[in-house]
Amino acid sequence: MGFSHVTSSFLLLVVVLSLHIPRTISLSSKPRDNTIITIDVRQAHKLLDSGYTFLDVRTVEEFEKGHVDSERVFNVPYWFFTPQGQEINPSFLKHVSSLCNLTDHLVVGCKSGVRSLYATKDLVSSGFKSVRNMDGGYIAWIEKMFPVKMELEYDEL
Repeated sequence: MGFSHVTSSFLLLVVVLSLHIPRTISLSSKPRDNTIITIDVRQAHKLLDSGYTFLDVRTVEEFEKGHVDSERVFNVPYWFFTPQGQEINPSFLKHVSSLCNLTDHLVVGCKSGVRSLYATKDLVSSGFKSVRNMDGGYIAWIEKMFPVKMELEYDEL
């Protein structure tokens, strides 16, 4: 048996084995801790219909002008707009923790998907187990014509 025959047999064995290993791992593995999972608004809509909680991380003013309409919706701003620029809400994690358990299923959204990505990263890093970032945010939600709710003040009625 020549060297090239042994080498080709070995390479064939490696290829065959490698075809089976990833399939097994991908079916049985779960996302690692600190993995950020981003979903589109259609997936978010389905998850919210199945009982997930929506965490809107926009400012209170943005939230009151219109937000995702779902059974469980919380508004906890991730950052505030100040004269100095955007500042992270120092009470964000504490506030979310007062509303949600680490095992609650959350979809996090904002206006376009940027703030929610940062918020999702912080939530996952602090131990929340089932958090999904909604890509495209409220803008994409509106574009798909999914249900919205507006908080109107008494004198606006």
